[in-house]
Amino acid sequence: MDHPLISSSKMAQIKILSIAERSRFENLFQAAQLAEGSLEWFQALAETTLDPVEKCVFAVAFDGDTAKAALPLASTGASLRGLTAPYTTCYAPAFPDAEWARYLGARAQSFVKGSLQLNALDAADVSTAAFLDGLSASGLVMAQYQNFLNFYERTNDFQTYWIARPSRLKSTVRRKLAQAAAEQVEFQSYRDELADAAQAYEEVYRASWKIPEPHPNFIKTMVEKLGQSGFVRIGIMRLRGSPIAAQIWLVCQRRATIFKLAHREDVKELSPGTLLTHWMVSTLMREEGITEIDFGRGRDAYKRDWVAESRIRSGVVAGNWKTMAGQRTITGKVLPTWLSAIIRRARP
Repeated sequence: MDHPLISSSKMAQIKILSIAERSRFENLFQAAQLAEGSLEWFQALAETTLDPVEKCVFAVAFDGDTAKAALPLASTGASLRGLTAPYTTCYAPAFPDAEWARYLGARAQSFVKGSLQLNALDAADVSTAAFLDGLSASGLVMAQYQNFLNFYERTNDFQTYWIARPSRLKSTVRRKLAQAAAEQVEFQSYRDELADAAQAYEEVYRASWKIPEPHPNFIKTMVEKLGQSGFVRIGIMRLRGSPIAAQIWLVCQRRATIFKLAHREDVKELSPGTLLTHWMVSTLMREEGITEIDFGRGRDAYKRDWVAESRIRSGVVAGNWKTMAGQRTITGKVLPTWLSAIIRRARP
């Protein structure tokens, strides 16, 4: 249920707007708590990751002419999905007011004609939880699921953080730093003039073990757009002047997310990824007062050495039972999700 004052307001309404109409709601994104909640982030996704048949839209709750909550979406016919990509570590709609987020969720049947699927949700966030609560009362048939695991750690200073790391990691860093010093290795972090640093990252990525990016223009576009708002840090490790490891971090509200990383395969004996991560974490904590380190999405074993805590990012799928497209979603996605949850709970 949405707040009674909002529910009774004759001025409350929901509109579906294109990104070209962002002037009507862009103020909502100015208070983003995550770099991935900025309008620049969603613009980069819209420009570089959509399928040819998709278009970017925003479901926006208004109080008269004032935008109160916005849900960035990719639309295909009767299907809506959150504007996310394989890069997304946390889907962060513009929900500055929890009750308006609840209202938007509760009125979802008015704009979900077939299906709605959202991934990478932080269900512990107050406004996101309010939206999901409203969605559950919207009349849509929905199911929530565990999307992926996110490793992170909150800390106040680097010394305390580093003392808590496993002895084998500290030993590796100590030995490899000594070796790196003898090899004339240099570290540098970039916050401004990011174009050259981004080019160095791309150079390292091409020489790494990693497969080509699914959306090759996204990284460059994202760095350009988010860099202008001060969200991007790029760390480069150089050996005798040539980049051998590179990392892209997103920083917002004293929270740093390691977003992309790569190192050259031909210098792996130097443990360049480990050394650059150590240098970036220490630099960010000491120079920018970072209080949370986030290692993004995935269960990679090495992450447990760097951060000690984990949390679930959630997903939700919903269908409108009044339409054929919605009914197909209910039978093909919602009901199987329910069944999977029942089976998981029943396991010993």
